[in-house]
Amino acid sequence: MKHKLMPLLAAGFLGASAAQASLTGNGNGLVYDNVANLTWLQDANLFGTMSAADPSLVSKIIAAVPSVVNMSNIYSPSGVYTLSSADFGQGGLLDWFGGKAWVGYLNSINYRGYNAWSLPAADPSCGVSFNCTNSQLGSLFASLGGVAGKSIATVHNAGYSLFRNVQSSLYWSGTEYASSPDNAWVFDNGNGNQSANTKTNQYYAWWAVLPGNFSAPTMAVVPEPGQWALMLAGFALMGAIARRGKR
Repeated sequence: MKHKLMPLLAAGFLGASAAQASLTGNGNGLVYDNVANLTWLQDANLFGTMSAADPSLVSKIIAAVPSVVNMSNIYSPSGVYTLSSADFGQGGLLDWFGGKAWVGYLNSINYRGYNAWSLPAADPSCGVSFNCTNSQLGSLFASLGGVAGKSIATVHNAGYSLFRNVQSSLYWSGTEYASSPDNAWVFDNGNGNQSANTKTNQYYAWWAVLPGNFSAPTMAVVPEPGQWALMLAGFALMGAIARRGKR
């Protein structure tokens, strides 16, 4: 079943009947979608960004999340799949198991101040379809002005600029394919199609979400070294003025 996409069962157009989301940049790398009531990561290939910055990231993920629950007995008869470096690719690519572990790792480090990260959910009731706007990735595709059969990179609206590193390719969802559990649902930003694919295939990183409206946690701002120098010089000047006034 390697590299097998299920045959197309339905076609239509996204966007015409879908409710259009109001997307709001909340700061701290977060974007709120008021229709789905989800907070999306601004970086749509965050795993790729993180792994490029930290060569030891895969080891950290496996240490934090060494195994994931798996419905298929093909990969794990016990129902638990043990992670290895083979589940993670280059440039943001990973398989379904690696994606599950990566999002678990985000929770373990309280990424952006939160530990409620989950995976975008598919809508199995749609089947393989171009009009599955009830799936979280399909809903976002429509809200960004995506059109069935067209890449989101070439056909989109102004909301697209709120995100970065959006890949015109397949994204994993967190939803397993019940009738064939060695597969999981994927969404293709290259044409707006939801389908199912083999879990061991590697596609782009999961676009993790938080349930609800989350903004950047309030954090104390630590001055840069140059700012410290200016502040100290200002304090010294104020002290000198105060001493002169007393004289």
